[in-house]
Amino acid sequence: MNYFIQEFQTDAGVQKTAGIKARDDVDTILADMGMSGISLSSFEEERTNGGLFKKLWGHFTVLNIWKKQLKRLGAGDKLFVQFPVLGHSVLLSGLFQNCEKRGVQIILLIHDLELLRWAKRKDISVLKKIRLKLEEKSILSCCSRLIVHNAKMKEALCHMGISSHKMVSLDIFDYLVPGYDAGKINAVQRDKNGPVIIAGALAPHKARYLYSLSGELRMNLYGVRYSGEVNEKIRYFGAFPPDELPYAMAGSFGLVWDGESAETCTGVYGEYLRINNPHKTSLYLASGIPVIIWSQAALAGFVTENRCGITVDSIPDIERRLAFMTEEEYTQLKEQAVKVGERLRSGYYTRRAAAACLNGVKCNGKAEQK
Repeated sequence: MNYFIQEFQTDAGVQKTAGIKARDDVDTILADMGMSGISLSSFEEERTNGGLFKKLWGHFTVLNIWKKQLKRLGAGDKLFVQFPVLGHSVLLSGLFQNCEKRGVQIILLIHDLELLRWAKRKDISVLKKIRLKLEEKSILSCCSRLIVHNAKMKEALCHMGISSHKMVSLDIFDYLVPGYDAGKINAVQRDKNGPVIIAGALAPHKARYLYSLSGELRMNLYGVRYSGEVNEKIRYFGAFPPDELPYAMAGSFGLVWDGESAETCTGVYGEYLRINNPHKTSLYLASGIPVIIWSQAALAGFVTENRCGITVDSIPDIERRLAFMTEEEYTQLKEQAVKVGERLRSGYYTRRAAAACLNGVKCNGKAEQK
């Protein structure tokens, strides 16, 4: 049988971010594919707060919950696990290895890899970086299949010694919109001269470039923790639940940019764009909004191939690119964004990658169904 782990997180603060949106969508898609969910609650409080004994007890608590739930699995069963797990424990790699020995295939769908994202952080100790690398790599190595973001992430993991034969590329995260109202979306008038949309985490540590912008580019901001200037060029609309955000965003393009500088994507979050699939890209396209993305981002190739946006080297380049763009060219980008958005709202990419893993399809970079 085919199963998937369905973790629950009760923190109210995540309801107005995309922090659990991608995970919830995967749960919905896998259930719709006929898989059985195994429900687990995360215990972040026990694992991260208190003294050493309480933290260790938290890890063992998580391990025992997982052990109890996975006892039902036997040879030939397949289990999808979204990684990193919310109720993280340093002890899970041993449990996964035991499952694999029993003939259970563990399939990881990767959301984030801290060993890649934190590699260049200066505020993380060398010891912690080593521990994270050992923890994550042990889990990645012992599992049967991995659904990675894209070919760039696959390449990075290959350099770390992970077998390429067990990796399937997702290409882009899906973005479900329950009760999608096409008329409401289409009622928003878009042209190339509208403001550029920026959605997501807007705090300085994540999007420092926002706080030093110059030029005439108009921007509409949607998200949490913005503390910068608001004026005739920069408008801040606050945070919205992920399922409401597609109807709230007004503007011409959605910007996919992270890091410290407007000249290029730098810093921990900027460099991470080279290998990951930012969920905001899926949000824009699921809303029928073409994107503007950093030319060195891993998803730049997807945007170019699907003709659903443009790539730029720097934010100042945006004004120059738009100045020479015709309305006809913009309309074509918008039409392609709508087509890609239809696939994202149907769960197309997750279904394709999951099916490839279930059917044992050998994939060269991209998931292919038999």
